Amino acid sequence: MDFLFLSPEFPPHYAHFVRQLDRRGVGVYGVGEADFYWMPPDLRHALKWYLRADLRDQAAVGRAVDQLLAVKAGHGRPGGFQWVESHNEQWLRLEAWINATYGVEGIRPDDLERIKKKSAMKEVFRRCRLPVAPGGRVQGLVQGLKLADELGLPLILKPDEGVGAGGVHRVDDRTTLRALLASLPEDYLMEAWVSAPIVTYDGLADGEGRVLFESSLTYGDGVLEYVQGKDPFIRITRELPRGLAETGRKLVAAFGIRRKFFHIEFFQTAGGVMPIEVNCRPPGGPILDMMNYSADVDLYAAYALMITGAPVNLRRDKPYCVGYLGRRDRAYRLGHSDLLARYGHLVVDHGENPPLFWEAMGKYRYIFRAAAEDDVRNLAADALATV
Repeated sequence: MDFLFLSPEFPPHYAHFVRQLDRRGVGVYGVGEADFYWMPPDLRHALKWYLRADLRDQAAVGRAVDQLLAVKAGHGRPGGFQWVESHNEQWLRLEAWINATYGVEGIRPDDLERIKKKSAMKEVFRRCRLPVAPGGRVQGLVQGLKLADELGLPLILKPDEGVGAGGVHRVDDRTTLRALLASLPEDYLMEAWVSAPIVTYDGLADGEGRVLFESSLTYGDGVLEYVQGKDPFIRITRELPRGLAETGRKLVAAFGIRRKFFHIEFFQTAGGVMPIEVNCRPPGGPILDMMNYSADVDLYAAYALMITGAPVNLRRDKPYCVGYLGRRDRAYRLGHSDLLARYGHLVVDHGENPPLFWEAMGKYRYIFRAAAEDDVRNLAADALATV
C-alpha cells in the first residue's frame, strides 16, 4: 500500500502517524512545506520520499505528486496512491482535489460543502431532527441588523467556513455589531448566543463508518476565551455525557465519515446535546494524546492498523480523567518546579507548545491524569492560580 501524507512535519506529533504506517509496511510519501533535513531523523527515515512544495499552490502540489508517482514507479512501486491524508482541516480541500484528480478513494470536492460549511452542516443536523442554535447567514448590513433584532443580544458571528475561534466574534451591543457587519471580509453566520458548556464527540471511524474509539472533551471555558487570553483548561471525562454517543454516531453516519478521525462539537444543554459543527479530522492540539492517556491506547497505531485492513481492538472504558492546561507568560503562585513537586505523580507530559498554538493553547503545556475527576480539577485550579 502506498500512502500520500500531506504536511507530515506539522503539527509535530502527527509524525507518529507516519512512523506507525511505516512499521505496518505502508510506503509513505510526503509533500509538505518544511525543509526535509529540518525534520526529525526518525520521521525522515519513515518516509519513502519527500518533496517540498507550497501547499497553498495547487499547481505546485500537482507537480510534486506527479514527481512522487514517477519516483515510486522508479523504485518498483508502480500505480497510484491508495490513500491521501493530512489530518488537518487546512488541507481538506487539497486532499479532495488530489483524490479527484488522481482517482484516489476518499472525499471529493462535492463532499466539501457539507463538511466545511457550517450553514450546510446545520441542514444535515436538521435532517437528523437535532436542535440547532437559531440564526442564519449574513447577507449585508441591513439584513444582518434585521436578523440581529430577531435573535437578540448577545449573539455570535463566525465564518461559515473556518477552524477553531479564528474570525469568531461575540457581540454584546449594536454599535459593535454595526461596525463588524460593515467590515466582514467573508461569508459569515450569525447565531443566538447559547449559554451552555461545550462538549465534544471525538474518535476514529473505519472504512464502513463504524466507530472504533470514542471520547468526549469538556472545556473549562470556550476556545474564544482562550484566544482572548484566558489560560486554557480542558479535560477528557471518563464517561460520555448522556445521549452524546448515540447522537455522535448518528452524525458520523449522516456525514459519511469513513477511514477518518472526527471531532464534533456540541452544546450541553438541560435538554441534551445540541450540535455546533463537525470536523473530519482529529481534535486539535494535544487532544489526541489525551485520548491515548485516558485509556492507555495508541490511536496512531490503531489508525495504521485500520488503514491496512488489520483488526483494531481498543478498550472502551477509560480508567482516567485527563486534563490539559496551558500557562502563559504570567506570574503563577506555583512555579514549574513547585508544580511538579506537588503534582508530578499525575503529570504525564509537559513542555513548550509550538508558537502557532500559543494563542489558543498557552505557551507551556501540562497533561495530567487521575482516576478521580476532582483530582484533575484541583491540579488545574492550583496550577492556574496567579500571584
